[in-house]
Amino acid sequence: MSKSSAARLSEFSSELADLVSRCEAAIVAVRLRGGRSVSGIVWRPGHVVTAAEPLDDEPTGLRVVAGTAGEYEAKLIARDPSTDVALLGVDGLAVEALPMADPSKLRAGQLALALGRSPEHGPIVTFGGVAVAGAPWHSQLGGRIDRFVRLAVSLTSAAEGSAVLDLDGRLIGMAVLGPRRTVLAIPGDTIGRVVEQLLAKGHISRGYLGVAMQPVRIPDALQTLADTGVGLLVSSVDEKSGAALGGVLLGDVIVAWNGQPLRDYRQLQRLLGPESVGSAVTLAVLRGGALVDVRLTVGERPSSG
Repeated sequence: MSKSSAARLSEFSSELADLVSRCEAAIVAVRLRGGRSVSGIVWRPGHVVTAAEPLDDEPTGLRVVAGTAGEYEAKLIARDPSTDVALLGVDGLAVEALPMADPSKLRAGQLALALGRSPEHGPIVTFGGVAVAGAPWHSQLGGRIDRFVRLAVSLTSAAEGSAVLDLDGRLIGMAVLGPRRTVLAIPGDTIGRVVEQLLAKGHISRGYLGVAMQPVRIPDALQTLADTGVGLLVSSVDEKSGAALGGVLLGDVIVAWNGQPLRDYRQLQRLLGPESVGSAVTLAVLRGGALVDVRLTVGERPSSG
């Protein structure tokens, strides 16, 4: 005799609650100043990842609430605003990490669970679907994200940094707030790559040209030559930078990167990702009414400390 719809739903509901019970030990609450909190994920024993954006510029007094494992002091090891990943060190937190999902098998329409934690109330659960499982992309700050994953769920401020789980309890990624309060998942493989760099260097390497720029409109008479109506005017040049060594001059207007037109500074930020460091590029610049190619090597942006 087949089960009724109500019985099947009840069984599914119990399975979801059991999933939360199995996984919640690896989910923590991170207490911030002012009585605020966000969620975090035990990435490995003694290390927690959480969303970078909600943290103060110089967070102090961080504490991690780990359910039955207790409450611990935490310190910010490093963060990468471009991917919204922050790494905390938590001495004595011996909780094991969750198993990872296979990112190549993620599909739109798949059900997912965002599991966070409130310091006062315990697990915070949001259940819904994967709205978009798209291609790699770059954030507005130039961070390389291995897949564009948008969730059809809502997210409270305390749940930002939640673990996004499949129905087998495997970690898909970390839930963060995107533009217009959409909910995005930073994929697990992106988090892993960022964590390794943060542990090794304390920051994410980013490309550095060594110039200050501002957008300008190209004069009508030069737009055909430049193949664009806008460019980036060089207002200063770091004399020790790749731009200076390559021959970029004050007053140059950069209009293309390796043949790709440059229309705004955010586009250039995306091009100056970690993979750009040490690469040779050709910039097309307008100089004295002529189009000139300048070849240079991209440096590494100095750490802000």
